[in-house]
Amino acid sequence: MTQAAPTRWVPPDPRQLPEWRAQLVDFTASEPSNITMREAIRAGRCSIVPTMRNAPIAADTLAAILLNKAERARLEEAELYYATADMTALALAAAATPPRERVSVDRLPAESGLIVFGEPIGGYVEDVGAALADTLAARPGVDAKVTTPIVAASWTAWTPEDVNVEGQPVTWGHTTRDGYAAIPPGTRGIWVTYYSPRNLFSGLPPETVLGTMRDGSVMTAGMIEAERHNVPGGPLNWDNEALLIEGAEFAQARPDTTDVWTHTLYTAWQLMTAAGGTRWAEVEEIPRERSGRKRDARQGITGSSAVRVVNVHTAQRPPREAAAADAAASTGRREPSWSCRWPVRPYRRSTCLNPGGHAAGDCQHEDRIVPGHIKGPQGAPLRTGSTVHLWDRQPQAEA
Repeated sequence: MTQAAPTRWVPPDPRQLPEWRAQLVDFTASEPSNITMREAIRAGRCSIVPTMRNAPIAADTLAAILLNKAERARLEEAELYYATADMTALALAAAATPPRERVSVDRLPAESGLIVFGEPIGGYVEDVGAALADTLAARPGVDAKVTTPIVAASWTAWTPEDVNVEGQPVTWGHTTRDGYAAIPPGTRGIWVTYYSPRNLFSGLPPETVLGTMRDGSVMTAGMIEAERHNVPGGPLNWDNEALLIEGAEFAQARPDTTDVWTHTLYTAWQLMTAAGGTRWAEVEEIPRERSGRKRDARQGITGSSAVRVVNVHTAQRPPREAAAADAAASTGRREPSWSCRWPVRPYRRSTCLNPGGHAAGDCQHEDRIVPGHIKGPQGAPLRTGSTVHLWDRQPQAEA
């Protein structure tokens, strides 16, 4: 099996985020983006899809246009965030268990935002041969897999009524654990769009066979990589989307899905907006130069052009040696290692905000993320391993 080489995700300098946003805004409103989105809808790769009765154009074309227009508006209004590698690793460590509180729009650091992570918050492996199996590009014997990292996300507080076509309502549906379901009018929640880097095939040997060209000749990774430079696009690819419904509970995550990425993103919001107890995050704001702000205004961007760099608070920040050890153990295409920085990961403590109504169930709980502590005498070596249970006699077998 030919695997993609561990080419690392190289995040941009935080100062580049306003330009990245501008490029994404331009591309998302373009015809090539509409075509790409329409093909994704046809292939069943979109989790949330709009429809309407008596649509003026083909259903998949209309859905692609609506999704792209909504994403463009999301990006135009977004506040910009950059999570450092340490902050990303902290969110992953704390997200090892799902959030215990219910989904709350109040957890958002801004109503609309775009965050780029210093390390991937997840990813998935795709079998190229299987992905092309039912297309004209299929080729027998293709044996290649590509790892796609998830490195950024946009979000906004959302309701189905946010979008209409010439005053006519749009019906929305989404994919859930139980299959496809309609999104009822009046639903309130958080829309999240997840992004991957554009260089999807980077790392595969150029001669790797992936499929068949239209003329019947062999299609290789090198050919796709060369052609990619001629295909219009932004610095990131729209990969998938998720809807977090207000008041919903977080379930155990299914590996390599938006479940995992959503747990990490929501945990990052919790760390960024923590009001009491441990201070986990500190923010440095980098202003955009005046000429850039003017370009943003001409482009229709209304969100702040400043970039908020989110790092672990100095009181909780791990030593550089630990960060370097984790980096050495990470591929840069999947979630990074964090065990050297947090040998005992942070944990969640559910806090009741209305103790008087707790007995009757008329209360609200929120998570407080608490530092983990190593038990034992100061300076003693840390030992890890499996727990061994000793029995003074064999337990009786059940009848």
